[in-house]
Amino acid sequence: MTLHYLDVMLMDSVYKLNGERSISAVYHLFKGKKSSQTIQDASLFQLSKYFGCYPGFTRDQLNRSTIKLDEKHYIKKTGETFTVTDAGQHMLNQYFSEKPMPAYFHGAKYHDKAKVLWMRLSLLVQVLSHHLAGSHQYVPIQRDVSVQSWTKSFLKQHHEKNNLSEELHHELDKLLSRISDEEALIFVYSLTSNERIGRTYQQMAEWLKEDVWYVYLLFWNVLHYFIHAAQKGETQLMQKLVGDLEFKRVLTTSTHKTLELVQKGFDIDQIAHIRSLKKATIEDHIVELSIHEPSFSIEPYVSEEEQQAIHAVARELQTNKMKLIKEKLEHPFTYFQIRLALTRMVKANG
Repeated sequence: MTLHYLDVMLMDSVYKLNGERSISAVYHLFKGKKSSQTIQDASLFQLSKYFGCYPGFTRDQLNRSTIKLDEKHYIKKTGETFTVTDAGQHMLNQYFSEKPMPAYFHGAKYHDKAKVLWMRLSLLVQVLSHHLAGSHQYVPIQRDVSVQSWTKSFLKQHHEKNNLSEELHHELDKLLSRISDEEALIFVYSLTSNERIGRTYQQMAEWLKEDVWYVYLLFWNVLHYFIHAAQKGETQLMQKLVGDLEFKRVLTTSTHKTLELVQKGFDIDQIAHIRSLKKATIEDHIVELSIHEPSFSIEPYVSEEEQQAIHAVARELQTNKMKLIKEKLEHPFTYFQIRLALTRMVKANG
């Protein structure tokens, strides 16, 4: 059985989870499930790049990949979880040295925005291509009404479509010159114009004699790079394409509501009462805020001194398993305090 890049990503996730989460955690991670647990796991186990990397991931794909890796003795079942074997670690190192993870790909940062960018950009290219060719009869490549509406609005702001086409061509040419030829080729041939329909990942993989999952990653890496460049102010048009998406956070809607109450000075028990939610749910929200809100202080819940004590034990035991850390700590910390301290430790370490 051929090993695909998807299998390698799954094995890398299992390796980083280190037997501390079930295989279902990887399923939710790849799909980008916006639950407090998955968001926390992505940060805690340094798997944020994989968050939402494959929204269409199915249980069947998860099971088939797990069976394949198990049969090759790259992973082994340990109780209710999986861990990576020595052979698996060797294979991971070798595979990533030959085909490293694309440099700009980062699911937690970009996957939602990249999807919208691709829909807008691909439709814009199609419209401008047909305009330049004098063709007015075609089926829009993107059927999403909000994307069509955005594109119409954008075009109304640019009356000279010929100038817009030149500007977009120049900007894409500049951006694509900064990445690999293979990535540029994959992106360009994914576009639909008046002359051709964009190729699928499978068609591209067969054409380039490349792993389809690596083609998939390289394609989205290009879009992630475009957003990265836009955020750095390097591209004018790309900034306009993602400008209204810039400030969307990864936070769940419920966590946003908790944040508003925290900012008004309410404590956890009060927020739980006001929102008619369990205290544990509000604690989940606080942990989520500690991950994604840089200015959010966790000191009201766990002091700097307490954080240092937790960090020291986690490093000594070389684990994120809260039960083991709790048993080793001299002070009677709560699991909530340990979770908070661990997420901040991981964040501080990059």
